Amino acid sequence: MNNVVPKMSLDEALENDLLYPNINIFTVPFKTSLGRVYLRDSLYEKAIKSFHLARKNNPFLLINENYLAETYLKINQIDSFSYYAKKIFYNAPNHPSHFNYFLKSIGEQSNSKLIDSAFNLISFKSEHVWKIYLSKLYHTDDKLDNANLNIKIADSLFPKNREIQYFIAAIKFGQENLKKAIELISVADEIAKLNDFEGSVNVLKDALKLYPDNNEILDKIATSYFKLKKYESSLEFINRIDLRKNNDEGRYRLIKGINLVKLNKKTEGCNEIYQSILLGNNEAIKANRSFCN
Repeated sequence: MNNVVPKMSLDEALENDLLYPNINIFTVPFKTSLGRVYLRDSLYEKAIKSFHLARKNNPFLLINENYLAETYLKINQIDSFSYYAKKIFYNAPNHPSHFNYFLKSIGEQSNSKLIDSAFNLISFKSEHVWKIYLSKLYHTDDKLDNANLNIKIADSLFPKNREIQYFIAAIKFGQENLKKAIELISVADEIAKLNDFEGSVNVLKDALKLYPDNNEILDKIATSYFKLKKYESSLEFINRIDLRKNNDEGRYRLIKGINLVKLNKKTEGCNEIYQSILLGNNEAIKANRSFCN
């Protein structure tokens, strides 16, 4: 039956529309699969009828309510969509798609208090659930204390998850600012290719004003200052990198270590370079030979 969608054609599905007794409350009726074929082929009225028949065959599962919500959303019957979206969420809140549909159903009524009250019903908050939650908060103007606390919790739980960190940054700084900052990074990279590292730094600092805690920008500024032999400035920006959110600690340790060596702090710097070697950074092996032997 699982092969019905998406492999089986509609004619094949109809040929296999078997009538069978309900085995137990966990059995997915064949009418559910047939309804999914209708939904796939944009035969929405037939899909709705099939899902309702499946509900009669097994009234204990909520899977048909989920597909009914999806179908009604596709045909823009918002009242019916909202009815089933709320029903599946309140009866089975832990499923990410149920949470997502619920948030769609509240539409413009949404505020952080309403979003948080729904979020609090979810006992298992998966990574996907957090993404849905943060995405909805981004589009909400009034963020109460509980929402701000949850943002901090997400930040601590997923420090290296790029998508979640982007949502958090978008909430804090605004998505338009993030987009402008990313554009400026590209401009700075092109300037750096011309060996104009001073010019690259100036552009990157403008990007940093828009996206203040972005590790990538801080790393690029530190690297440009290093190439300009401005080691104190390079060290200043490398030290501003949030190591919890850094996906390349070996590079961080390497740049920090070489800067320290250049500033006549050889013991401290070589220890950082050694840590970079342990983290698998091949450039650190060369740096160790050059600066620490």
